[in-house]
Amino acid sequence: MNANPGIGAQHPHFVHIPDAKTEGVRAYREPEVPHPLQLTFLEPEGERAWIEEMRSLLSAGRAAEADARLSAELASFDGLLARLCKATTAADVVLEGWDDLLPILAEWEGPPVTAITLGLTNPPDLVFEAGKTHAPELLLGLLSDESFAFSRATNADLLAECGKEIPAWAGAEEDVEFYCTLSGLAELNTALINCKHRRFLRDGRDGVEGRAPGGYVEYVVGSWLLATRFLQAAERAVAEHGLPDGCRLIAGAVEVNADFITVLGEDQPAAATSERSATPAEPAFAPLTMKPWVPREEPTDTAPANGPTLRQRITAAEPVQAEQPKRGFMARLFGRLRRG
Repeated sequence: MNANPGIGAQHPHFVHIPDAKTEGVRAYREPEVPHPLQLTFLEPEGERAWIEEMRSLLSAGRAAEADARLSAELASFDGLLARLCKATTAADVVLEGWDDLLPILAEWEGPPVTAITLGLTNPPDLVFEAGKTHAPELLLGLLSDESFAFSRATNADLLAECGKEIPAWAGAEEDVEFYCTLSGLAELNTALINCKHRRFLRDGRDGVEGRAPGGYVEYVVGSWLLATRFLQAAERAVAEHGLPDGCRLIAGAVEVNADFITVLGEDQPAAATSERSATPAEPAFAPLTMKPWVPREEPTDTAPANGPTLRQRITAAEPVQAEQPKRGFMARLFGRLRRG
């Protein structure tokens, strides 16, 4: 160790290692008076109740209310993560490419797309590099009534199917390719991934007494803000660019510490999009690129040359997965593949 920091800092190979007490590394500048949410999170029951309230808001499609609630909670926090959350506005987050959805589906030669699933997640094999940001990943599936009677199902029916061990449509996506990205969340997502306050042990080793650690509370609130901004972007894309007739969007988040699921669209009977259709028409979205339709009874042996398709990314139940730990229904719903 160099006793003279001034000399050491001039060395060509000098690397500054921040002290553990530096804000954003380990230490968190706790306020003198605890934030009300720190008291709520002190006991597991209080934290669970708050999380369920947030999940209920997003599951009911009340993203604006969730946003207002989170903004109010963040107002009196001033950690690095809280400041980043405040700087990430709804207008900053955009679902890029959604305007291509309807034109591409107009040329689609397969069965009518009657439902679309869109999930927000993080890949399990992130490679951490200094200065590199990680945008969240989107999992998208285009579905028809060949896998499930979406056209005759109510929103409640869809949510009930989502809650099953394996939804009926798992692995049955139509082979329509589309490219859609979510911009505006990379910085917040990276900060959440790298956050050093992701755990609240409640065993006396958390460094605070009589309150939940402020850094941990900011992490939980920030995770729900990430999910809320995603849902707001989805709602805005649907409102601005529309959805196929009779198609609904099943949107949610998985493995971002803020899991939820909702169905966008009015839950009322609407014009059928196929001979079997007779009910709810609702939003669905996804930018796609057209591809010749191959009937499911005649699977092709040739894999598409322009990258993995949705069908390749989403897996149904397989014998090899039976021995793996059971994942949440959200992971199964959006076909979360464990790579590597």
